[in-house]
Amino acid sequence: MKKPHMIMLVADQYRMDSIGYGGCHAAVTPNFDRLAEEGIGFNNAFCQNTVCVPSRISFLSGLYPHVNGHRTMHHLADQNYPNLLRNMKDNGYQVYWGGRNDFLRGDVPSSLVCDVRNNRYETFFKVMRGKIDPSELDMDTRAVVDYRKQVHREKLAMPERYKYSHYYGVGDRAFSDLSDIKEIEDAIQYIENYDEDKPLMMYLAVTLPHPPYQVDRKYYDMIDPEKILDPIRLTQDQRYRKPAMFNGIRDNQGLYEMSDDELKEIKRVYLAMGTKLDDAFGKLMATLKEKGMYDDSFIFMFSDHGDYTGDYEIAEKSQNTYEDMLTNVPLIVKPNFKVDHKNGENALIELIDIQATIYEVAGIKPGHTHFGKSLMPVLKGSNTHREYVFTEGGRMEGEKHCTDSGHNIDNEYWARTAVQDEIPGHTKAIMVRDEKFKYISRHYEMDEFYALTDDPNEVNNLIDDENYKEQIIKMKDTLLNFYMSTCDVVPHRRDDRVERSH
Repeated sequence: MKKPHMIMLVADQYRMDSIGYGGCHAAVTPNFDRLAEEGIGFNNAFCQNTVCVPSRISFLSGLYPHVNGHRTMHHLADQNYPNLLRNMKDNGYQVYWGGRNDFLRGDVPSSLVCDVRNNRYETFFKVMRGKIDPSELDMDTRAVVDYRKQVHREKLAMPERYKYSHYYGVGDRAFSDLSDIKEIEDAIQYIENYDEDKPLMMYLAVTLPHPPYQVDRKYYDMIDPEKILDPIRLTQDQRYRKPAMFNGIRDNQGLYEMSDDELKEIKRVYLAMGTKLDDAFGKLMATLKEKGMYDDSFIFMFSDHGDYTGDYEIAEKSQNTYEDMLTNVPLIVKPNFKVDHKNGENALIELIDIQATIYEVAGIKPGHTHFGKSLMPVLKGSNTHREYVFTEGGRMEGEKHCTDSGHNIDNEYWARTAVQDEIPGHTKAIMVRDEKFKYISRHYEMDEFYALTDDPNEVNNLIDDENYKEQIIKMKDTLLNFYMSTCDVVPHRRDDRVERSH
């Protein structure tokens, strides 16, 4: 039988509770919602790290960040590191890679992992960093660059409390036009002209809805502000029991000076960015249908991690805090067969399970040990998958090479990276979560424990509550077993011993 096409759309920083199929009444995402109806929209999918690079290396390799130390933004995979794209290419798939990298080292030729690499996203960043002369750009590109400069000037004129908010507001065009929308348009054109005998593996890694929070008015006007939930705010006692990274970013950003309406405005723009992505995604799906490829395709839509979006008076993300808004991400899977059962919507999923699913469907042996668990049983009707999910990050004291240092105080990212320069702020930490409870072990500071059924917003750290002592011990034992079973991987080869003569 012909192997199905594999289409992967990877959003960036998209939290689960901000998409329509996930129950967000303010979200306008009809195309994502329709795909979830045709397949399964999972409610409990979790990333393995809460920043881009380690999350992507993890879900493309099936390895947890701690296995080989890929837990920072600046340690990428080399040409020998296992990854899904290379395995698909080596096993007969035509691999198209569009959008951002954030997983492969710059000295690794893209031809090693794909047949076609669209570099528009890299061009966009060269433009933004001043590495390309504006005179070399086409008119549309120059217009977006000029607009970004204009918006940046307007941002500098905003009140001081907006300085580290990543909020750029609403305009006639958006930064994502030059990267994300063009990337998806290029992918559409590629599908329109696709005439290969090989099955297609399309990996589209876009930026939306990653900050800066900025969007076109067309999409902004689609979001009803009356449906947006009030931001989560903590009391001083509740903040005291949160980690140093959480409080450090909050203190540096200063969003606590914003009103509820101002914080909801950030959410409105963020939701509108999701609508913009949904609109472009719908055009991609329409092209697959027109080409006659849709029914023969496995389609995966998900995000690498989530976003605070003003909740807890914090914008953006962090490297070692694990509230659900950062760890729980959208995941929609539409297989090349009809899903008659929706029992598995609430199953606990890890992003590393995506590559395991693709390998099973494509009949590929990956050639390396990985920890993903295929979703095929869930797609065929099972309502259980994993008992626990895990997310990890941070560093040990002295591991300065694991930080994101280098941003000065005028840079928006300083508010976060300044905390990452310090211990215990950037302490190594790991989360284990089941359906009802979440335990977070922190190396240099107070642990965390949340009873999610009664406290879904994770505002009350119950780590010292005697009523949960046995549950906390159980989850600590679970972490020990997790580390024991995933602490390393042995290469799938056996080396000959050479006898030495004396």
